[in-house]
Amino acid sequence: MVNRMMTIDTTNPSRQTPKQLARSAGFSLVEILVAISLMAIMTVAVAPQLKYLVNFQSGMQTQNLLSELQSGFAAAYQANVNAIEANSNAVLSFPSGAVAQATASGTGRCTATAATFAPWSDYTGHAAGSLATDGYGAPLCVFISPRMAVTLNSVPLYYHVVAFVSAGPNRVLDAGTGLNPVTGNLTLAGDDTGITFNGQSFVLGQYNQTVVKMQNIAQALSAYYLMRYQADPTRSASIDYWSNGSPGCTPITTCPRWDSSNTTPPNQISWQNAPTAMYTTGTGASTDVATVLALSQNDVTDGFGSIMQFENASSRVRSPDSGAANSPMTFPPYTALISTTLPGGSVLSQAVVGINN
Repeated sequence: MVNRMMTIDTTNPSRQTPKQLARSAGFSLVEILVAISLMAIMTVAVAPQLKYLVNFQSGMQTQNLLSELQSGFAAAYQANVNAIEANSNAVLSFPSGAVAQATASGTGRCTATAATFAPWSDYTGHAAGSLATDGYGAPLCVFISPRMAVTLNSVPLYYHVVAFVSAGPNRVLDAGTGLNPVTGNLTLAGDDTGITFNGQSFVLGQYNQTVVKMQNIAQALSAYYLMRYQADPTRSASIDYWSNGSPGCTPITTCPRWDSSNTTPPNQISWQNAPTAMYTTGTGASTDVATVLALSQNDVTDGFGSIMQFENASSRVRSPDSGAANSPMTFPPYTALISTTLPGGSVLSQAVVGINN
C-alpha cells in the first residue's frame, strides 16, 4: 500500500490557502490605524521632553559662547585699551576698525553680525561669523556703555562696559533687558541671558601696577641724586644734580648751578625741559634715564604699555632753568618729575625731590 502526502505550493499565490493569502497581504487597515494612534500618543507624551532637551542643549551652547566672548574680549581690551579709551562714545575703537552697539530691532530681534566681532575675533580663536549667533540660531545683541570713569587719588581712570546678550529660546529680546549707560549694570528680563565685561577692574589693577613702578623709579632717581651729590667735592645744595645742564653749557662759567663740572661716572641724565621718554626703543642711548639708572624697558613701562616720561628742567619742576632769574622755582630743593599718560588722557605724575639742606 502506497501512502500519498498532499503538499501545497505556498510560493504560488494560486495554490495558497485563504489564511496564507491574508497573512502575506501585509497589515490590515485596523492594524495601521492602531499603530498610528500609538505613535501619536507617544509623540504627544515625548514632545515636551524633546523640546526641553533641545532648549537645554541650545542654552548650554549659548552659555559657552557668552563665556568665550567675555574671555576673548578681556584679552582684546587689555591689548587695545589705549585705543578703546581714546573714544568717549558708546563705541569700541580697535586699530582694525570700530565696533558699534548691536541692539534689538523694532521687532525685538538682536542685530549683531560678523562685522560686530571682526576687529577683535582673533582674541577668541574663532571666526567672527561663528561668534554672532547664539545656540538658538539667532543673532546676539551687543551693548556698549559710553566711556565711564572712576577716580583714584584725584586721577580719573576711564573704562567701558560691554554686554553680550542672547534673546533666548523665543529669539525676541525682552523690553526690560538693557545696559544702564550710567552705572554699567546689565538688566536681564524674560528668558534673555547675557554676560558683561567691565573694564574698571582691569584699569584699576594696571593703575596700581603703574604706581608701584613709578615709586621704584623715584627711589632709583633719589639714589642717583644722592650719588651725584656725594661724588661732587663741593657737595653744594645750590647745585642741581638732576642734570649736567642745558645744551651748550660749559663747566662753572655758564651753568654754575648744574652738575656740569662733575665728570664722575656713570653717565649723567640729560637736560629735559619737556616730558621725554625714559627709554628710547632700539637705541639704548646713554642719556636715557632708564640706561643711566640701570633700569630695563619694562621697568619704565606703565601698566598700559606706554613708556613713562621724565623731565628735570621744565616749568613744572624746580631747577636753575625753571623760570625767570631768581624766581622761587629756580632755587632748591630741586625736583624732577616722572609722568605717564593713562588711557583716556589722564596724566599720572610723581615728583622726586633732591637733597634739601
